[in-house]
Amino acid sequence: MYSEYREGDLIGAYRVEGVIGSGGMGWVYRARHALTERVVALKVQRADAQQNARARDRMMREAQILATIAHAGVPRFHEVGVLDDDRRWIAMELVAGTCLTERLRQGTMASDDASRVIGAVAEVLAAAHAKGITHRDLKPDNIFLTPDGEFPLKVLDWGIAHDQAGVRYTNHDEAIGTPTYMAPEQARGGPTGGHCDVYGLGVIGYHMLAGEPPFLGTTPIEILVQHLNRPIPALGPRCPDVAYGLVDLVERMLAKPHETRPAAIEIHGELERLRTGAASTEYDAYALGDAVQAIPTTEQVTSRIRLRT
Repeated sequence: MYSEYREGDLIGAYRVEGVIGSGGMGWVYRARHALTERVVALKVQRADAQQNARARDRMMREAQILATIAHAGVPRFHEVGVLDDDRRWIAMELVAGTCLTERLRQGTMASDDASRVIGAVAEVLAAAHAKGITHRDLKPDNIFLTPDGEFPLKVLDWGIAHDQAGVRYTNHDEAIGTPTYMAPEQARGGPTGGHCDVYGLGVIGYHMLAGEPPFLGTTPIEILVQHLNRPIPALGPRCPDVAYGLVDLVERMLAKPHETRPAAIEIHGELERLRTGAASTEYDAYALGDAVQAIPTTEQVTSRIRLRT
């Protein structure tokens, strides 16, 4: 893989040891601090994005957000710096584990495992939402399972997160995120909040239990139109052995009216009650019907929608 920096190159006080990956905003390297020997993930703004003020601002915003949330389910922030050519870089915890995307390629997950993932992500989201921060791009690619760590997973890639107390980096009529996991109001380019993250987590929960997301399509627009206009296919018949309480919770997370979705902190609490047997786990006929009602709408996806894949 081509990269701007090679093994042995120095970025700040960090010596590059290899390339981890790349995205639209920057490269991510494995690097080691020259004095402390700390190994980190080093995200560096791409050279071709040097003149993009929004990209620079988002890089700095990600550093601030990582430092603000300070939760065990978020990569630990270490340091931020500026290169000689004015590009930004962030040194953060190097996460060891398995990407949830890789685990889902093996098929459906047991209900206990899926419940643990949903509950852990909900806990991270609750911590972020309490500080006015919305992730806005929750998907399996951004969840790393860390069974040997202090917390069961890490939620990654806060580069397009929105901080209600900070500067807005998208226009009000822009939609940003990944179509398969995007909430209807997010697809319309409307204001985002914690309810969008809850919907994304609901799609992930549906995928873990059913083996695929609720909506598939050949194009991003086709998927977004389904999120906007079609009822969520009933989850219960796709995973008949899963407790009704968990099926019901996931379907409520996918409600079209965002005000009826449970908050992240409520999701975490409900799952705790399910695990301790405080709620009924009986599966009943309710799960055989469409649990989520669609809102009739004539709104269509327009060219204003900006996709991030």
